[in-house]
Amino acid sequence: MNLKHNILNKKSYPILIILIVTFYSSGYSSELIKPWGFFAHKKINSMAIYTLPIEMIPFYKRHQKEIEELSVLPDQRRYIMDNEASRHYIDLDRYKISDIHYTSWTEITKNIHQDSLVKHGIVPWHIPILYQQLKYAFVRRDTIKIIKLSAEMGHYIGDLHVPLHTTSNYDGQKTGQTGLHAFWESRIPEILNEALEEWVGPATFVSNVTKSTWDWVMESHAQVKILIDKEAKLNATFKQSKKYTFEKKGNALQKNYSLEYSKKYHQVLDHQIENRFQSAYKHVGDIWYSAWIEAGQPFFK
Repeated sequence: MNLKHNILNKKSYPILIILIVTFYSSGYSSELIKPWGFFAHKKINSMAIYTLPIEMIPFYKRHQKEIEELSVLPDQRRYIMDNEASRHYIDLDRYKISDIHYTSWTEITKNIHQDSLVKHGIVPWHIPILYQQLKYAFVRRDTIKIIKLSAEMGHYIGDLHVPLHTTSNYDGQKTGQTGLHAFWESRIPEILNEALEEWVGPATFVSNVTKSTWDWVMESHAQVKILIDKEAKLNATFKQSKKYTFEKKGNALQKNYSLEYSKKYHQVLDHQIENRFQSAYKHVGDIWYSAWIEAGQPFFK
């Protein structure tokens, strides 16, 4: 099966949802498959729906369950599709940023070989491509593709709002902080839960998707040093016996950052995680809304 093009049809939703649940609860490493966490990706897409105008909300609400479930599909594809992983990040520290930012995929591939780009991540170039696909799905009123592309767009936009998705030190492995990735984007968001749901206003039109995507990436990248330095400083002053805890997951005990350490890190970050989360779902709504506007505002019963 060509998973990229044939993963969805009208009869496949129940099967797909079963596969998602099975994969999530299986023996695959939960630390590997949870950028932003399954919990957070679903929540980002769900919250984005409520930024939409009245003309769009009924359609998206009808398909909210599918959109939430499909929002985690890109993470699952990373381990069965060679070209998937690079769509989730970009190692900006591998580039002279002024040479690449605000470029389109067509422009950048004239100067840098595609294999090199893929090696260091392509998320800011992939989102404008998906945007065009979503716009044309709206033009055709192709409900299946609108749902699928909206969900996946939500995933990639969510990922580029994670600072650690913009650096080769993506897990703190270069600074002796291995595990920082899941700590920042899974552990703490799951603790915060409803605190992430602050209203950020209605979706607004994005006139230049390429520029806006790069703006969002650069905003994330500016936060990298802060989150790394703050955790290193906290770790140096915290009793190591209180830093971790063991929690039961299914039939196994898993080591995780303690609730005390997690809350303290969140405090010293001064709401960085909520701010990135809320920006993510606002911008997901902006992109969905903009594609609909550019498609001529099609009406869905």
